[in-house]
Amino acid sequence: MVLHSLLNQFVKTDFVKAILPRLPLNRRLEMEADYIGLLLMASAGYDPRMVPKVYEKIGKFDESESVPTRATHPSGIKRAKALAQPKIMEEALIIYKNVKAGFGV
Repeated sequence: MVLHSLLNQFVKTDFVKAILPRLPLNRRLEMEADYIGLLLMASAGYDPRMVPKVYEKIGKFDESESVPTRATHPSGIKRAKALAQPKIMEEALIIYKNVKAGFGV
């Protein structure tokens, strides 16, 4: 009850009403950030094929725990599937292979 009262002092209902309609946009922005992150990791020499595996593990955690980021972030499983799409992964692999071959980005 004390925590609830404390949170009400800082989180106003107007703020919540303003944020809730933006949640789908936030998820889309998170997916875009994942895509950019995948390409940056590949350009730094990290194997992009590992990224979906990491998100799959995160997805298992998402299911087993109450995760506060669920409201604004896609599930780990959705993120893994999105990044594993052939078109996206092929782009990241081209970058990765060029970096590994010494050609840079």
